[in-house]
Amino acid sequence: MGRITALESPAKTAAAKSTRRIGAQNSAGRDAILKAAIGVLQEEGAAGLTASNVAKRADVKAHMVHYYFRSIEDLVLALIRQHGSLGLKNTARAIASDEPLRALWEVETSFKWMSVAMELSNIAIRREDMKAEMMRYIEDMRNLQAEGIQRHFQLRGIECAVPPMALTIMVAGIARQIVREKEFNVSLGHDEMAAVVETFLENLKPAPQ
Repeated sequence: MGRITALESPAKTAAAKSTRRIGAQNSAGRDAILKAAIGVLQEEGAAGLTASNVAKRADVKAHMVHYYFRSIEDLVLALIRQHGSLGLKNTARAIASDEPLRALWEVETSFKWMSVAMELSNIAIRREDMKAEMMRYIEDMRNLQAEGIQRHFQLRGIECAVPPMALTIMVAGIARQIVREKEFNVSLGHDEMAAVVETFLENLKPAPQ
């Protein structure tokens, strides 16, 4: 099958996965297809994620998509894992900075990263295997963010009435709403919200010694 909007049932998909040869996971061809699929999601959304569209963008024949991925479902799972790993790496870099919350805000408001995450979420919500992957990465990322923020507060002697775990949800939630509205060319209130976040972040800086 080649279209994500007509997902097969897990049982049917599993039955189709037999002894057919699959390309190596660390190959340049596979990476090119994943990169092309990300591009399709960014420009056309989930509805455009077909083997033919991905192949066209990767400049390969459509059958090469299925050489590396038995189905579009497998491609989506690979995208979720790749995007989740990227999110964890970005989070690790952010919380290692001198201003982890500001760095996290910049990561979360990255249109490219967040728009792909939202498209993958829309696809995953209807499949238990995909939901499980999304849940794992979301919780791992949230725990990593909260632990980093808590450690930063303790080291710098910063007091904040909002628990670190709640802060991670606030930052991600506001960023996600802004990114989603930008897709509709809506910017009303975005500057004001960004100013509120900026003031909040400034107030979290440690007092001069």
